[in-house]
Amino acid sequence: MKQVTPNGHLIKELRSNLEKNSTQKELSYAICISERKLRQIENENAPISVKTLDRLAKELGVRREQISMSQPVTNILPASEHNIFEAVLNDFRKEKLVPRFDYDLATVTMDEGLLIKSANQSNDFVCEIMVPLTDMTAQYAEDLIAALTSLTWSERSILDTITSTEEIILRRRVKQLMVLLRGNDIWIYHTTLFRRLPERHTLPPENEPSELSSRFIVALAAPGEYGETSIEVQVDHGQPFIIPALDGKVS
Repeated sequence: MKQVTPNGHLIKELRSNLEKNSTQKELSYAICISERKLRQIENENAPISVKTLDRLAKELGVRREQISMSQPVTNILPASEHNIFEAVLNDFRKEKLVPRFDYDLATVTMDEGLLIKSANQSNDFVCEIMVPLTDMTAQYAEDLIAALTSLTWSERSILDTITSTEEIILRRRVKQLMVLLRGNDIWIYHTTLFRRLPERHTLPPENEPSELSSRFIVALAAPGEYGETSIEVQVDHGQPFIIPALDGKVS
């Protein structure tokens, strides 16, 4: 994973001026890292992943380039509440292209009911394997993937429902697999997105009809090194699309 060097002194100054999450404990919790890791960032410019830098930038109200060592300090605006609000608004005022292949944050879980419900409400399911598997853990992963895939609308009619007995059996099995994987240091992360269809690699022609298809995504990955509870996973939006700029002024 790509590492970047943050400007720890500047991050500390920006944090201390925040109205919310101004303490190391609060900010570290907000960006899903340990308090010890945040101290290392602020005091030692400890290298961090791009996704951690992105979370920091979001909480501090600046762009990620502004809190890396390559960015001059003079380009940073004071982290007042007004400036943070203006930075968010400025992003909305710009038209944004979202590529077909992108990244999203997946959150760790040990809730088998959440996995079953998400799969049960999705058109399809994909699993990203981000950790080496043994023959034993590969079988656990295969069984989990098969169980969740069977619940999606791509495998059954949207009108079909599972009985209470079937759900109890399924919950028990999914929970067992989650515990077995966690016991082998394999965490389960999840996210959901809506894909735009038909699939294409370029922006669709204006007024071309499209439909939305829900996709449930699970990633099998190692535990967060510093207590992180989310990871970045690859996603396929089906086709690129434009998020239009926000019109008008907000007072």
